[in-house]
Amino acid sequence: MNEADEREIRRTLASYTGLWVRHEMDAWGELFTEDSDFITHRGIWWTSRQENVAGHKDVPGSVLDQKENYSQEVVSIQGVTPEVALVHTAWDWPGHRLPGAETPEDRRGLITLVLVRQPTGAWLIRAAHNTRKNGLHDFAATDG
Repeated sequence: MNEADEREIRRTLASYTGLWVRHEMDAWGELFTEDSDFITHRGIWWTSRQENVAGHKDVPGSVLDQKENYSQEVVSIQGVTPEVALVHTAWDWPGHRLPGAETPEDRRGLITLVLVRQPTGAWLIRAAHNTRKNGLHDFAATDG
């Protein structure tokens, strides 16, 4: 993985986060391949860009109002081949309140992404798996 590729991937993921926070889901969806897979933190598996975008558009207004508190940072970028990258990000959403919940909660998690270089040189997301950290496990445990 050369520095230019890493910069482009970081730029793509910065766009991903900004578009998600602003809930610009059609533009966010353009960062994914048409045949992309997305597994949500709840275990829902969408198998196309269209399903992914539609699923992410279906959000209660009270949750949309909280998106400004969401942040995400790239933790690692690894080249698998010159055209494929494995990326991990960590996200944080403090004060998240589900509709009807009495108290907010601080949410955190990890996303594993597979990005593929397009003929144009752009990197698009082919697969993403979002895992919510529930506070019961520190990701460093050795119990398998």
